[in-house]
Amino acid sequence: MAHYFHLLLTFPRIRHCYTIKEFARPGDLEEQGIAKNTLIVFTSDNGPWLNYGNHNGSTAGLREGKGTSWEGGTSVPAILSWPAVISKGQVNNKLSNTIDILPTLAEVTGAKLPDHKIDGVSILSLLKGEDTNPRTTFYYYYNRNDLEAVKMGHWKLVFPHNYRSYEGVLPGNDGYPGPYNQGAQDSLALYDLRRDPGERYNIIEQNPNVLRDLQELAEQARRDLGDNLTERIGENRRPIGKIQK
Repeated sequence: MAHYFHLLLTFPRIRHCYTIKEFARPGDLEEQGIAKNTLIVFTSDNGPWLNYGNHNGSTAGLREGKGTSWEGGTSVPAILSWPAVISKGQVNNKLSNTIDILPTLAEVTGAKLPDHKIDGVSILSLLKGEDTNPRTTFYYYYNRNDLEAVKMGHWKLVFPHNYRSYEGVLPGNDGYPGPYNQGAQDSLALYDLRRDPGERYNIIEQNPNVLRDLQELAEQARRDLGDNLTERIGENRRPIGKIQK
């Protein structure tokens, strides 16, 4: 059982360097004798804010950035350290998400998950280096409840939607943002992220069976959670949880 868990989110803000320094100094963990069994997760909540120019980070060729459902806005690196469990130098490109952290910690600590359904799945098996696939699909919901895309394995189906874009405009610099552009996805688009991580080549006509499977996945999402883009309510949408004062 891990003694401590550290979740450090990276943002394009200098101040978060102090958060990292304060909470994740390996020397402190060593001094307390808990370094070997402490899980540290270093990741980001979104892709880079590209209109900040030299302060914006990089998507390494992925499309668009923060605030979009393209891969540049949603695919981020994650570095995990847990010497007692995770082997040094281990690399894993299986599908996972920050919503999977909660059920993973619950499995690690033996904590009970809520009775109602949650979106995350435990990825503890991946941390242990096992050849498993805890998560094989993902829904790209954005704005209030817009289902803009779905993913199954390395296939991604993008639905018609409008989005803010960083393409076709100049970014700012030195902490000052540049403007956004307005993007529009006018039709269905299918991408093989294994061969086309930049989402540039729509191969929907060449893969009708994949299209059918992803459309069925999207229908499951709409039936369950709704979709404002297609004016679906969803059978299992529930109010936001609130704490009674």
